[in-house]
Amino acid sequence: MPSWIHKPSWVHKPTRKIVLLVTGAIALVLFGALGAAVVLLSGAYSTAATTQHFKITHRLLDAGLRYSVRASASDIQAPILDEPHKYEQGAACYRLHCAQCHGAPGIAPDEEGRGMLPIASNLAQSAREWPAEWLYYVTKKGVRMSGMPAWEFRMSEESLWSTVAFLTRLPSLTRAEYAQLSQYSAQLECESAEGAEMQASEDRTKIVFRQYACHSCHRIEGVVGPKSYVGPALVEWSHRKYLAGTLPNNEENLVRFILDPQAVRPHSLMPKLEVAPAHARQMARYLLELE
Repeated sequence: MPSWIHKPSWVHKPTRKIVLLVTGAIALVLFGALGAAVVLLSGAYSTAATTQHFKITHRLLDAGLRYSVRASASDIQAPILDEPHKYEQGAACYRLHCAQCHGAPGIAPDEEGRGMLPIASNLAQSAREWPAEWLYYVTKKGVRMSGMPAWEFRMSEESLWSTVAFLTRLPSLTRAEYAQLSQYSAQLECESAEGAEMQASEDRTKIVFRQYACHSCHRIEGVVGPKSYVGPALVEWSHRKYLAGTLPNNEENLVRFILDPQAVRPHSLMPKLEVAPAHARQMARYLLELE
């Protein structure tokens, strides 16, 4: 056979290497997933808050948080933070909503805050390392699987930035200065997000349901959560004729019930969740569109 004629091959050598590498990578991923499933389903993985994370786990979670926040906050522009009274207003918000888990100069976090895993970050350290835009994003959106809530549903935009203004000055505060500031800010209120306008969309409304913990008692169509049967399932709601047993099932009555269940039905076990009227209307419209 002439030397210039080669035996046919269904794969060239470079392509064969790529196929082997891809196959090996897929096999590693599958074996890793299988191993993780075995550990999880065997009960060997401890979910106790008294068992600390591995060091590599903590480092990876911290790095993931930083990269995620940096990417998500890239379009945020901080306003002027040294405006009159913004710092004091932020101190009031911090005292009411943050010090319980994060502590303050010379003040320890509350008992429940000290027992969290992962532990809530020391915000004096965070304020040294993070720009204002990052602090705002985490305060507004929260951090999942950490106990940090999304304050955008509980604090107004002004209050969020006021809190950031306070945080930027937190690293330099002494215990005496914080005590004096805390005493002064006790006369101030932290403005809530009551009546805040929100973009009306299906995904946004699902966030509203989660932020008011509705899925802790109800199964809600489209909302991922525990299999809870404490309250009725919020599915196919538009097919219901009555609300709370007596009222016609329409938007206005549903909004009334969401805002104050026991005012509509005195013996209802559903608590008053301090839902903003705009959010209650979003919930009602979402439920009434479910077929």
